[in-house]
Amino acid sequence: MKYLFFILFFPVLLFASSPRCEYATLNNGIKVVFVKVAENPVISSTVVVKVGLKHETKEINGISHLLEHLMFNGTEKRTQRQLYNDFDAIGCYNNASTSDHYTAYYLLTSKEYFEKGIEIQSDMLLHSIIPADKIGKEKGIVIEEIRKDRMSPQFEEEKAFRKAIFMGTPYEMKVIGDEKSVKSLKRATIWNFYKRYYSPKNMVILISGDFEKQKVMDYLNEYFGNVKPVEVEGKNWEIKWEKDFEKINVPSLPYNVFYFVIKGVKANSKDFPLQECYTDLLNSFLNKKLTEIDPQASISTDYTDDYGLIKVRVKVKSDEEAKKVEKIVKSAIKNPDFITDGKIKEFKISSKADTLFALERPHFYGMLMAPYLAAGCTDLIYYKKVNYNDVKAFAEKVKNFDKKSVFIEGKKNDKKN
Repeated sequence: MKYLFFILFFPVLLFASSPRCEYATLNNGIKVVFVKVAENPVISSTVVVKVGLKHETKEINGISHLLEHLMFNGTEKRTQRQLYNDFDAIGCYNNASTSDHYTAYYLLTSKEYFEKGIEIQSDMLLHSIIPADKIGKEKGIVIEEIRKDRMSPQFEEEKAFRKAIFMGTPYEMKVIGDEKSVKSLKRATIWNFYKRYYSPKNMVILISGDFEKQKVMDYLNEYFGNVKPVEVEGKNWEIKWEKDFEKINVPSLPYNVFYFVIKGVKANSKDFPLQECYTDLLNSFLNKKLTEIDPQASISTDYTDDYGLIKVRVKVKSDEEAKKVEKIVKSAIKNPDFITDGKIKEFKISSKADTLFALERPHFYGMLMAPYLAAGCTDLIYYKKVNYNDVKAFAEKVKNFDKKSVFIEGKKNDKKN
């Protein structure tokens, strides 16, 4: 349906105005990004806390994920039941997620209840008490999620991929956590982790929807901006590859998969918009080339504040097919004829359409933008900055970027699924 809409309304999208990003800073230093859309009388607040897997060790793997669960369990002035009742009373959507480099909290309310929603959200994030009597319950929930994750075929694939690409860094572990380490976490450890990283200095807030900017700024300063900031010591990790090809045998994996990974630019780079465009065009080109091998082949980007990766993922039947895929990808990089002025115009229009579609549900837009904000992206409407000459110049840079091929071999002679 989305693509039918795009075809029918292509001329409208061509001339429709793009959403605009505006920026502000609260009294205590919290950065705020505003993206206004007035079609629906709702407002979303996405609070991005820059803490995740990258801040963990093997001994505390899973603490970011567990802490995300615990944030819903009570504050200095609200019990867990009161917290839930207050959210329910304003009919809001309230959820959270944890990733490699951030934990994000999503709130969606009608305009009339947004101030109340912000007050509750700030209380939950900045004034949690991490109730000792709730830790066992939340550990049980997280451990059950870990066990379910282990039952998925993708568990072994991700484990092998992370080992090959992120060896020697926390990114080698799983965001969801390790059962043994989660079980062993003490309240004091969790509390210290919370106080260390849940500081205004370590947060970014995205406000999207039908809002009045000054009124929202007043709310944010009252409820988020009144907390004294604590300096957060950053930890940076360098992704190093000692070899450009690695084969990993995973007998329990019911298929084979080949990755071609390019170490690109980070989200805070001036070349970030060009990398997004380049990857989108490469994806369209390679999907046609690889459709007979894997109709679901994917080419995507992945960002943290430590790296920016371009990833090609293709399910293959054998070593020979993996080598064929590698040859096709390398040829496309060497001869980037897939970059044309017409394709770039299509990218800009489709990116605008994607943004407008996402903003119809502002909290969903927050989910999509959270990883970019945490990684340091300074303009969420980045596609406006793209042009043909710059993308062609970026394609020349890609030729010299570090690259690595990873072949993860599952059951030999097993049919691809």
